[in-house]
Amino acid sequence: MYSRQFWLSTIAAVLLGGCATLEGDDFAVYDHHESFNRTSYDISDSVDRNVLVPVARGYQKVMPDFVEKRVSNVFANLRTLGSSANGFLQGKPRAGGEDFGRFIVNSTIGLAGLFDPASDVGLRYQEEDFGQTLAVWGWRKSRFVYVPFLGPATIRDLPSTIIRGYIPRLIIGSDYPWPASVVDLVNARAALLTTTDVRDASALDPYTFTRDGYIQRRKYLIYDGDPPLDDLFDEFDDFGDEE
Repeated sequence: MYSRQFWLSTIAAVLLGGCATLEGDDFAVYDHHESFNRTSYDISDSVDRNVLVPVARGYQKVMPDFVEKRVSNVFANLRTLGSSANGFLQGKPRAGGEDFGRFIVNSTIGLAGLFDPASDVGLRYQEEDFGQTLAVWGWRKSRFVYVPFLGPATIRDLPSTIIRGYIPRLIIGSDYPWPASVVDLVNARAALLTTTDVRDASALDPYTFTRDGYIQRRKYLIYDGDPPLDDLFDEFDDFGDEE
């Protein structure tokens, strides 16, 4: 087993390395601490397979789809406020306003977020976070890190990755019951079962699949689903070079 000193020194190196200048394209994969990241991934994956996945499958089996959807809606509604704030911080008042409108409509007409009438009236979830805000402000190159038990991130996205689980409690305050965090975690893991099953069945290297998929997903979100065409052509060129 690795000592506490190993983990502390390696995490410190990763965080400090995130401040260094990176040479290369925006939103490229900068995995300069792959050894640490793979170790973190392996440990997290072992806990996931042996603890979270069985619990999530049991939850999915006994919980009706209707109830699962309602639970997802409640937590998604609370996180909409964070998305709204980041929309405004990115200089996108329309996106920030749309998310704030979603929160108001779903919190009232939608019965505290159990239902999603906001989508029915055309208020679409913008899915913004502080990592995207930092990218809009110019932090386009960032080292990849796999956070133990939290999953893939970059140094830029790390605050968002950490705080995401605390957003419901931050909004509700001291009245927020901690068992709800467990329900949130299990429900979120159940929603990803199909994705991770496909990954495990098709990926030669699940770590690389997870890392590259995360980076591409983040770039897609940062560009609001419309990345530059030059980037798309570059990816096709890279694919062709591998043949």
